Amino acid sequence: MWSNLTDLVVSPIRRLSNATKYANLILLCNVHHKQVDDQVNHFTVERLTSMKMEHELWVRTSLSGFDSAKQADDERWAGYIEEWASRADLDGWLDRTYPLLQATPGVSQDFFSRLAAIREWLLSRVWPERYTDIREALVNFRIVVGDLVNVFGEYSKPEGDGSFLRTEKFYKIKEWNPELYKVLSDRYGFHVDLVHDLTCEMTRAANYVCDMVRNNLDRSFRIQQGVLLVRQGMDMHMMEHTLRLEYREQERIQHPYSGLQEFKQVRT
Repeated sequence: MWSNLTDLVVSPIRRLSNATKYANLILLCNVHHKQVDDQVNHFTVERLTSMKMEHELWVRTSLSGFDSAKQADDERWAGYIEEWASRADLDGWLDRTYPLLQATPGVSQDFFSRLAAIREWLLSRVWPERYTDIREALVNFRIVVGDLVNVFGEYSKPEGDGSFLRTEKFYKIKEWNPELYKVLSDRYGFHVDLVHDLTCEMTRAANYVCDMVRNNLDRSFRIQQGVLLVRQGMDMHMMEHTLRLEYREQERIQHPYSGLQEFKQVRT
């Protein structure tokens, strides 16, 4: 079954949770791929898992030039990247970020909690020494996410049942004070623009991680889905704009995002 792998197909081990995880994938030729799909009762999860383990053991012990250390690093990186993509909800990115790019930025409590949690998750990883480009791209992503969470969270408040957060219009004051109103209005406008820009920067950072994964680990990573896009809300002409945001050539360095203070200066 494993001797002729011309026309390879990756098939998830069925009925397992997180079926697209690396540990739940098995590599089959097109003939045996169909046999597995047609004989569900024979090729059980347990049988497929055993076949996978036996073949991996054979590869490790039989093939000349096999680099077990690289294989271990690749497997750990594959697990990290899959977990990162799931935690950041890359598949739902366009819809998740859309409220953040509205005139009054908002975000679901679920996505905001995901972003807040992914910072600590990334910070706590035990990184393999291999593929430093991927690691540093993830560090860059973590820093951007941290700044977005902190900036948005400063003036956000729950709406309705608490499942959605919206930027508070803190320029609205009860007393008649035109000077204070002007100061608060300017501060509010700057805050909204900063949330928009950090959301765009977070998207660029996420696309950069995907690029580094394709360059170093898996050339097919998210090829079918394509790059992450964002959609800005209605402008003065009642039009929405879908944007493809990536770091340019001169920006493709270890940490393209230079931190919040410098980011503010560049924006100004």
